[in-house]
Amino acid sequence: MLIAVISRIPELYANRRLQAAARERGADVHFIDPLAPFKQGIAESLDAVIPRFGPIWQSQGGAVLVKMQACGAICLNTAEAVALARDKSAAMQVFGRLQLPMPPSVPGTAVSDYSSLVQLPFPFPMLIKEDASAGGWGIHRVEDAAAALAVMARLNSAGARFTLQAFIAEAAGRDLRVFVCDGRVLAAMCRTAPPGEFRANVRLGARVEAVIPDDTESALALAATAALGLTVAGVDLLRTRAGPLLLEVNAAPGFEALEAATGQDIAGQMLDLLISRINGQNRAVNNQIIR
Repeated sequence: MLIAVISRIPELYANRRLQAAARERGADVHFIDPLAPFKQGIAESLDAVIPRFGPIWQSQGGAVLVKMQACGAICLNTAEAVALARDKSAAMQVFGRLQLPMPPSVPGTAVSDYSSLVQLPFPFPMLIKEDASAGGWGIHRVEDAAAALAVMARLNSAGARFTLQAFIAEAAGRDLRVFVCDGRVLAAMCRTAPPGEFRANVRLGARVEAVIPDDTESALALAATAALGLTVAGVDLLRTRAGPLLLEVNAAPGFEALEAATGQDIAGQMLDLLISRINGQNRAVNNQIIR
């Protein structure tokens, strides 16, 4: 059984854990750099693929994932679902149609000048989130219109897509990361930003602790994951007095801090799901041949 992981850095914790979990289950893992030339022969020999490329490589990684799907590989998350999750404006529209609770947000394309900026339905400070943000990088807190226009001008000149979002001060630098796999919440943790930092990302020094999300939080995480068509996702939520708010859904979430905080074998459960799907497909094929 051969499983591909699309990633530029095989040495990352999640990749090493997935490789070890695969070996424990008698499977081999082949890492594919999304920037390397695509090799059709390798793709046709694969049983399954796990997309682990970051948002910055969405164009290249998404193209590789599409080709692997076309070759018949089972995808833990499909190319279509990953692309939708990475398109923040499109994802927000999906969440909005389903009336999932979110902080007030507006696509960057809807704001072009000072007049449109000051008419937004939320005040300063506000957040400007790049579509390619990850690990806290690409999220900007702006205190006034001048700062917002400067950030927007820089992003527009670079061709970057972004979203403007209300800053929820009530959250006080804390959020929840809920890990969803195959319609179940596997684990969750609370992340608390260090003093002076508004982003509760582990890479930025956030403190983490295991939590059990309540029924409302779990339902929101599952609904958001299903809305994008994802099988595996890391869902970020804010806790407020009025209930949880959906921040974003990550299509290739890391899980080093989550495994450490909760003791859950996230990598193993992901591999168990993928292998069960591979075996199920093989049985279906064999049944068709017998008939």
